[in-house]
Amino acid sequence: MTEEERQGPAWRAIADQLRSDVGDEVYPPGGALPGEIQLAARYEVSRPTVRRAINALVGEGLLSVAHGRGTFVRPRPDRRVILFNDPDPVDLLDDSYEPSEQGWLRVEHPRAIALRRGDRAKAVLITTAARDEAEALNTRTGTWVLRRYQYWRHRTTHQTIALASVIPSHLVGVWSDPEAESPQEPDDLWDRDPSDSDHPHASTSLPSEEAPEGFDEEHEGEDAPEPLRSYYEKLREDRGPVRFVSTVTARMPVGDEVTDLDVPTGTAVLEVRRTMTDENGRPLEVTMVTAPADRFEAASSAEWLSATRPTGGDAAAVLRL
Repeated sequence: MTEEERQGPAWRAIADQLRSDVGDEVYPPGGALPGEIQLAARYEVSRPTVRRAINALVGEGLLSVAHGRGTFVRPRPDRRVILFNDPDPVDLLDDSYEPSEQGWLRVEHPRAIALRRGDRAKAVLITTAARDEAEALNTRTGTWVLRRYQYWRHRTTHQTIALASVIPSHLVGVWSDPEAESPQEPDDLWDRDPSDSDHPHASTSLPSEEAPEGFDEEHEGEDAPEPLRSYYEKLREDRGPVRFVSTVTARMPVGDEVTDLDVPTGTAVLEVRRTMTDENGRPLEVTMVTAPADRFEAASSAEWLSATRPTGGDAAAVLRL
């Protein structure tokens, strides 16, 4: 029998016992575990065997290791509730929406900072759909989409969530041919003032149907285009009536999500996805909210509020979409 085979059952048994002790609060949240030497002596095994058991629980998100200080039970943060199926959905990523109404503050997204043009972070991209976005929009990978993204930080809990929205670009007047292989973006598209009425792809607005496509610098004064419409206004007016369908999935964090959302090792994230469809069920836009699963849970709005409001439970709701 190899050393690995001899250690396998031992470290699993130790991990099971420590997990049970954490659950019974023999080691309370935030409390320290005995050192590796003490645990090795207690279970009559080697320190590597103890370390393997601890690493398994660190991977599960139950423990954290502070080098030079020891191993600690990870505190259980209070979970806040994200409510979906709101009866009156709004565009959370529109610049006119004020997240402070739900207790949030916008913080600059790292990608927006990296794409900064001058003194303005770029929080909107015209790009090709990744596989998951294409599946959500029921289109092919590589279709041109308008992608918006933001980070919000809660002003009292200081927890961070990521928000993103994708819309097939041709639905909002950006390149009318959805099958275009390589449409050309105007060189000055993102250098212009987004409040400029001649800017057809501003972060919150689009030209009205009467406004010409592209940049037309002749529209000034009395000849200015009609007031700009938001993305949701355009989709509702052009493609409505619209419906909204929400789903919730759990997955492991990827890439920079671990640091940007401060996700503990071994902790999943929740992805709440709200899809706007036309009356035939064709997806028009998808809003995605990603949050650490150890600090947030998701529930259907009507049922949750009905069940918890009499007891004041609605105070735990931090986002409605």
